[in-house]
Amino acid sequence: MHKTILNTIKQHNMLTPGDRVLVGLSGGADSVVLLAVLTSLCKEWEISVCAAHINHNLRSAAMDDEKFAQRICEKMGIPFLAFNADVKGLAGKEKLSIEEAGRKLRYQYLNQGLLQLNATKIAMGHHADDNTETILLNLFRGAGLKGLCGIPPVNGQVIRPLLEVSRKDIEAYASENSLCFITDETNAENDYSRNYIRNKIIPAIQGHFGVNVSATIAKNALGMRADEDFLDTAAKKAFDALHPPLSHPNPVSISLKINELLTHPPALTNRLIRHAITILRNEALRDIQSAHIQSIIDIAQGRTGRAVSLPGFTAMREYENLILQKNELPKTDYSYPIFPNIPVSTPYVTVNLTLHESPKNQSCCTHAFNYDKVHALELRTRRPGDKITLAGTGTKKLQDYFTDTKTPKSQRDQVPLLADGSNILWIMDRHNRINTAFKPISGKKTCWITVKYALIGSEQ
Repeated sequence: MHKTILNTIKQHNMLTPGDRVLVGLSGGADSVVLLAVLTSLCKEWEISVCAAHINHNLRSAAMDDEKFAQRICEKMGIPFLAFNADVKGLAGKEKLSIEEAGRKLRYQYLNQGLLQLNATKIAMGHHADDNTETILLNLFRGAGLKGLCGIPPVNGQVIRPLLEVSRKDIEAYASENSLCFITDETNAENDYSRNYIRNKIIPAIQGHFGVNVSATIAKNALGMRADEDFLDTAAKKAFDALHPPLSHPNPVSISLKINELLTHPPALTNRLIRHAITILRNEALRDIQSAHIQSIIDIAQGRTGRAVSLPGFTAMREYENLILQKNELPKTDYSYPIFPNIPVSTPYVTVNLTLHESPKNQSCCTHAFNYDKVHALELRTRRPGDKITLAGTGTKKLQDYFTDTKTPKSQRDQVPLLADGSNILWIMDRHNRINTAFKPISGKKTCWITVKYALIGSEQ
């Protein structure tokens, strides 16, 4: 087993000299063995080890588990942290399953421990049987090719040195080396899907295909991971070609041209949508299934105005655009007065007014206006009665402008506006239109408005 672990570490470049490794120590056989193996490598690999225990408060013995983990570390002279997680509270608040809430808090606290103990890696005790369970669970949930790739050996700072070792070998190693560990009695209960797969489905598969079936599944997953990586890279390139560069790190909505989106092969279209959702939600898509992606494609292929509510966001078709929009949008009824040389900021833009001289490096984000015509400049969102005068079309209602430009209704309240009363001087969307009635005139005072950071149109 020791040789298998070393091969896994080397193959995936998990450790480098000087690493300080934080072990997620539950107290179970896998994490205890992981801690022991990594500790034995400290001198040879020039690394150091520390540990953290997450108390999920789900079992009556939870505090005993925490004390057990602490005693192990005290005996081995290993720095130790314990975190108290309110899994049930988070599950209720965010409408997550207990399993998903536990996973979310577990990694949240482990990353906190990483900083507190000045560690460089987080080592988890996932093993080959865990990988098989995950692959089967994802298969039954319809998670797609990425789900069938199983647990990644390395994911950012997280490493899994035991991923090619079976549970049986781990327990044998613990016995041979007199390592004590605790057993979670809830593992025998089949209320959770993972436990049912572990206790019912996998034994049946092993009974028919042999006890080494997990190794076969793992090898198959490794091949699929190479395919997934290739397709994922292609999807990201397709997204970049389809969508303008994101100038805001946390957009509230993403818009994709439907006719361009659907020209791609289905495999690429699906991944392109998944990539867009990842950017929108800024997290892994553990709760997004293939049925969700298909529902989005159905919306794109349907008539305008259709929408579907999905975990954390809504997908809708407006005109020829597929809109993915967060359910919780930032406040849109803001209004900020603008004064010379005092920057004003919203979640999207920073606006600065200059009176005395034109800003250097002018671009589409700097425009000049006739300041003598201005009464009270403000940065705000739309209001009833707003209007703008445009070259070639005259004065029109802002509502008509949004209709003419096919701006989705879901996004109109997000567009920042430079206004003087009901007169809109600048619509800060992808068209970047300016009110010609306020253009500079020779002999009159001129002001320059500069917008920094992100025009809302960049996310449209």
